[in-house]
Amino acid sequence: MDQDEMVARQVLKLARKVKHRRNLHIKDLAMTTEQADALKYFADYPNSTIAMFKDYQEITHQTARLIVQHLVKQGLVILQPNPADGRAKLVAVTVAGFEKRTRLKQHGWKTSEELFQGFTAAEQQQFLALLSRANANLERGNE
Repeated sequence: MDQDEMVARQVLKLARKVKHRRNLHIKDLAMTTEQADALKYFADYPNSTIAMFKDYQEITHQTARLIVQHLVKQGLVILQPNPADGRAKLVAVTVAGFEKRTRLKQHGWKTSEELFQGFTAAEQQQFLALLSRANANLERGNE
């Protein structure tokens, strides 16, 4: 196995473990990581549409729509008319959604604490810089 393949394998392994840990930490909130990410997005970016969320997450429109539908059923978001575009709805977070978002933040810190256990602040910054660079490389590859 060459170095590139070993690095790619470790990145994939890390991604699976992070997602698994996140799912464990939010299990009691009756949400998936995808739903948690959507709730965070709509709380952080008010007056956004499903299409905007789709672009931000780099997922299909159908997947984004299904995620939002689950959040609507749970009473965490509502769909409102978009005065700028009658075809698209704005997604608004409800009071219950903001309460759940606060609890998600607490759970998110658990995953980060576990991930960066034993890292110095400098190592965390270096890790972030390398991840950002790797993501940028892959984004350029899609152009």
